[in-house]
Amino acid sequence: MTLAERTRSRRRLTLAQVFLFVTVATAVLVALLLFGFLQASKRSILDSAEELRRAAARRVEASVQAELGHAQRAVDDVENEYRAGIVDLGDPKSVERALFAALVDEPALSDATFTHADAKWQVSVYRASAEPGAAIAKRFVAPGSGKDPTTHATFESAVEAEGKSLWSDLHWSELGTDAAPRVVMTVQQAIMDGKRPRGVVRVGLFTEQIDRVTRVRVGDGDDDADPHQIFLCDPLGRLVTRAAAGDKYEVSGNDLRFPVARVSAPVRAALGASGLARLASGASESGDFVVAGEKYLVTYRALTGTQDWVVGIVVPERHYTRGLEAVRNRYLVLFLGVIAFVVVGGALTLRAVRRGLRQIDDATARMRAFDFSAVPHDAAFRDVDEVLASLERAKTAMRTLGKYAPVDLVKALFLANEEPKLGGEPTEVSIMFTDIEGFTSLSERVSPNELAEALGAYLETMTNAIRATGGTIDKFIGDAVMALWNAPTKLEAHAKRACTAALGCREATRVLYESAAWKRLPALVTRYGIHTDTVLVGHFGAPERMSYTALGDGVNLAARLEGLCKQYGITILVSEAVVDAIAPDFEVRRLDRVAVKGKSRAVLVFELLGRRGEGRTLAVEEYERALDDYFARRFDAALARLAPFDDDGPSHVLAARCRSLSASPPPPEWDGVYVATSK
Repeated sequence: MTLAERTRSRRRLTLAQVFLFVTVATAVLVALLLFGFLQASKRSILDSAEELRRAAARRVEASVQAELGHAQRAVDDVENEYRAGIVDLGDPKSVERALFAALVDEPALSDATFTHADAKWQVSVYRASAEPGAAIAKRFVAPGSGKDPTTHATFESAVEAEGKSLWSDLHWSELGTDAAPRVVMTVQQAIMDGKRPRGVVRVGLFTEQIDRVTRVRVGDGDDDADPHQIFLCDPLGRLVTRAAAGDKYEVSGNDLRFPVARVSAPVRAALGASGLARLASGASESGDFVVAGEKYLVTYRALTGTQDWVVGIVVPERHYTRGLEAVRNRYLVLFLGVIAFVVVGGALTLRAVRRGLRQIDDATARMRAFDFSAVPHDAAFRDVDEVLASLERAKTAMRTLGKYAPVDLVKALFLANEEPKLGGEPTEVSIMFTDIEGFTSLSERVSPNELAEALGAYLETMTNAIRATGGTIDKFIGDAVMALWNAPTKLEAHAKRACTAALGCREATRVLYESAAWKRLPALVTRYGIHTDTVLVGHFGAPERMSYTALGDGVNLAARLEGLCKQYGITILVSEAVVDAIAPDFEVRRLDRVAVKGKSRAVLVFELLGRRGEGRTLAVEEYERALDDYFARRFDAALARLAPFDDDGPSHVLAARCRSLSASPPPPEWDGVYVATSK
């Protein structure tokens, strides 16, 4: 920590200072809080009450839409039955049965009528009254009876709508009489055959059904003296529902409405609001007004799917605020008790927090020292304990990350407090690629679980041998391994380390295959390719997903060398750059001059035989002499040298090549370079 950072740290308040300041400030603010408490509590109560009224208005809207839905379903049923061929619209009896069934299925309906467009007859089925169990009657207006039902406004408007449903406002029903008038609201819809109307279905609702929807309870509970008054009106403030039983309709302009003489003074005041006409469909609005010295609250909601009807709810404000005084007194006692509790318990809390912070500080100090070992923790408070648990999870993540990324790289980034950044630096490294010969055939012979266990044991053995020489596992590619030396940690003699690792892997896997852990599976053959070169080493990928790896021609060459092992029947192939770095500590066989796939420049490649004094056989000696003959175009001489060693993989390959060239000599510009056509 720098001097400036230490100075800033000393200027910050401690937990004890903050606690003392907050306690004193809270005591000083008590008076101000109590002063504003009444208004804040009142506002909160009134906001909750407004939401109750809005919810009740939405329930009324849902009920109105449900009642209207009865009639719409009846219309849809008749049309669907016609489309299905169940109802013959040209047969009055067939239509009558369909209308009768609609009234039986929907007890809320007042009547159902069908008017034939061409024949000009009309069939009506209707209930005698809105009482439950009322008798169902019928009426038939025959063509030529002197009354043309197709001239009725509901028929003409429905035909003009061309199959769309239309709702009427409250109106006198033509099915009523002077002695027993009927007021209904109806939905009518033309049944179309293309552009030609077959007729109009009209279904009516009793207004008593609409009256019932306003009898909802605004709040919870069973208070029979609920002061909320609910009404339905139109944008002009005219009542759509009865204020009391027995109210009679009267004509108001072109509509039927109930008189407001019998409603209460608060409802009359609410009906006189000027903003009713501006209320958009589905919108709600609340306000207040004073009647006879008492304040009332009102909520309006414009109902969707109606003739611009509005539901209104009026209630005295005192209904919500009468318990506020008692609540205020209880709040004062509670607040003083809380202050006392804070003062008494604060010291104990502060002490426990400090103990937890000391544990946190100790855990972070261990992490700064790159000690990610698990440490038991115990804190009095869950929050502090969760922080300690988070630190333990972070340490677990760091330990886990070390299994996916080079440990030295993780440590370097951690100690530098840096995040990895995209990009790389030219670095001389030794690169090794390995791959298992015949792994696919093995995977086809064993179960997935057995294969996973075997591959895990194999890769663990390979990893241990590579790390024992200071190598870094760059990645696993299925059963293949890519390893680096001299990155991210600088190493001396990294080429020698890579060759030692290859020989170590070969020996370690041999021991594995002979052990009980291998479960008598067939031994695997691993091929290795090693090259030393200067390549780009760093973080590559996307900003949110990077991989620490090496890129460049040298990496590609190492991978190609591994693939070439199969062509020569050997297991370890190294480049000339590696041989230059490891001599004289290892034995190698000069194998060939090859232009690997994707490269035009030829490179000398060598088989790594072992450490100094290992693997230098007569077959190896004769092979290298035969290779000199091969480059000098002495193919027959080379064949003579190779003949005794046909069981040696490289000798067998070179002999076949010499026989081919002896039979078909190469052109003068031939330089002996073998061009590999596969990876």
